[in-house]
Amino acid sequence: MIANEGKSPIDVARLFNEQKVGGKQTWSDNRVRKLYARERLVGREVFRTTKQVRDRRTGKVRYEKLPEAQWLMRESPHLWILSDELAMVVRGKLNLAAQAFGRKAKDSRKSVYRADLYPKVLIRPICGGCNTPMILGRSSGKYQSFVCHNALHGIKARKNRGYKTAGIIDEAVLRAVAAELFSESFVAVVTTDVNAILAAAAKRPVGSTKKLEQEIANRERQIARLTARLDKVSDAGGLDAIFDKVAEMERKLKAKRVELAEQRRLNRRPPVQRIKEKDVTVVLTQLRDLLQSDVGLAAPVLKELVGHVVIESRVVEGHSRSQMFARFTIDALPALALIGRGPNPEAAKSASSLWGYLREELDGTPASAAGSRVEIEVRLRRHRSHN
Repeated sequence: MIANEGKSPIDVARLFNEQKVGGKQTWSDNRVRKLYARERLVGREVFRTTKQVRDRRTGKVRYEKLPEAQWLMRESPHLWILSDELAMVVRGKLNLAAQAFGRKAKDSRKSVYRADLYPKVLIRPICGGCNTPMILGRSSGKYQSFVCHNALHGIKARKNRGYKTAGIIDEAVLRAVAAELFSESFVAVVTTDVNAILAAAAKRPVGSTKKLEQEIANRERQIARLTARLDKVSDAGGLDAIFDKVAEMERKLKAKRVELAEQRRLNRRPPVQRIKEKDVTVVLTQLRDLLQSDVGLAAPVLKELVGHVVIESRVVEGHSRSQMFARFTIDALPALALIGRGPNPEAAKSASSLWGYLREELDGTPASAAGSRVEIEVRLRRHRSHN
C-alpha cells in the first residue's frame, strides 16, 4: 500500500485496526513507522545502536544513539519477511515524510511534501510567480481548487489570488499529454531514442569486477575478526578504538560496494538490440490505462512523465481578466520505463526485462534523449462536451 499505492502509514494503521491485526485495534501512524524500521523484517539483527554516557557530576546515565556506521549487524535469514527492494521503497517514503515534517525536518522541506508522497489529487501544480507548490484552497467536494498560498496571505508580494479548479488542470494536462504521446510521430521518436540508448550500452567495454569483489571479501573478513574481539575487551577505551576502526572500515566497504554495483550495471548487456514502434505502443497503452486509474497510482507516474506543472497568470488580448496557463515538459522515457516493468515484482527484477534494463540505465546515467522531451503550454479552461 505504501510503496505501490501511495498510501500513508495512517491508512495502513486504519486497515490493521479494521482487520484486528495481531489481535489488536491500537495501531497508529507512529507504530506502523516503527514496525517498518525494524531490520529483522529484512533478515538482519542489529546490535550496539546506542551507548551509555554518564554525567560525572550527577552520576546520571543517558543513552546516545551511535552513527549507523558503528552499528554491529549479522544476517539472520530465518527472520526475513520483506525483500530488500520493497523495504527500501517503503522506508524511503517514510523517511522523506519524516525529513519534511515534524522534529526531524531537514533542508529537503523545500522539495519534499506530504502531498507528493501520499497524493490525493492527480496534479499538484507549482505557482509560476514564487515557484512553490500551490495549496488546495477548496479541498473537498466536486470543485477542489488550487490557489497560491503566498498570494493568499500577501507573502513575497504575490498578488494573484485566483483559484483554479483541480479538474480543469487535470483535464488540460491530460489532453495535452494524450495529443502528444499517442501521435505516430512521437512513437517514432521514442523508439529512436530507446534504440540509441541500447546501441550505446552495447558498445560499452566490459570491465573486470574480480579485484573489487576480492577487496570487498577481504574487508568483510577484517570486520568480522574485529567484531569477534568485542566480547574479550573489558575497558571502554579498547571498545571505542574497535568501534572507530570498524566504522572506518564500514565506510570504505560501503564505497566499494557502490563501486561494484555501478561496474556491474555498466557490464550488463541490453536484453535486445533494437525495439519496434509496436513495443512502444504497447507500453503507451498501459500508461493511458494507468492515468485513468486510482489517483494514488496515477499521480506518481504522471509526475514522472510531466515533472512540475507550473501555473502562470497572464493578460490575454480580448479578455478583461487575466488568464491562467500551465506549462510543463513531457519526459517520456522515465515514465515508460517505470510502466513497462509491469505489475509483477518478479518481472520487474528480471534481468531480461527490456524496460527494467532501461529504467536502470536512466537512473545510472541520464541518457541524452532530447526527442522524447517536449515542452508544452496550455491555457486552463474547461472544455464543454457537445451532444
